Amino acid sequence: AVVSTQSGHYGRGRGMIESWDDHNVEMFISLASPQHGVYGSPPLAENFIPFLDWYSRTTIYKAIYSFLSQLVSVFNYYRDPTHYQMYLHKCKFFPYLNNELGEVAVKERQKTNFLRVNKLVLIGGSDEDIIDPWQSTLFGFYSEQGFEGEVLPMEETMLYQEDLFGLKTMHTRGDVVRCQYDGITHLQFRDHQDMMNTCIMPALEQYV
Repeated sequence: AVVSTQSGHYGRGRGMIESWDDHNVEMFISLASPQHGVYGSPPLAENFIPFLDWYSRTTIYKAIYSFLSQLVSVFNYYRDPTHYQMYLHKCKFFPYLNNELGEVAVKERQKTNFLRVNKLVLIGGSDEDIIDPWQSTLFGFYSEQGFEGEVLPMEETMLYQEDLFGLKTMHTRGDVVRCQYDGITHLQFRDHQDMMNTCIMPALEQYV
């Protein structure tokens, strides 16, 4: 089976894979999905709400990590690197998906199930206007300094280096493909023909 997800459904896709024992998913295609979470505010929204960028850099985390906000799915993968302990204890979904929290037996099970996937295809681009940072689509993310720091590539992130759910193991065995496709926005990833020919069809050749 091949599983493909975009944006808000990505958690469902990876979550299903990690929690499904003996699944038959051969390939997981992540299409413009925030695999490493999000931080700050969507770039597109900042064009319409002038103070949103300032708010996202100062106090938005307090609202997002509140009880009521965590009832909204989109806030369940907000990963503030400058308030990491609050993220761990207040965020109800993402720390468990990443094996940052959880019982040892559950973590081992999720990692085993994730590594049953034969190929992980990550697709994203620098003109992404919803996910911040856009590199999250390729498992990159901000350093511990947040906006004041830099965006780290996948190999330099904690999720990868500690191999929490098997990402490093999968990459080491040669089963992670990253396809950066610039020039299109978030919603355009759904049906952009050249992007599909460049990033998706080569991955599916063995099934065609």
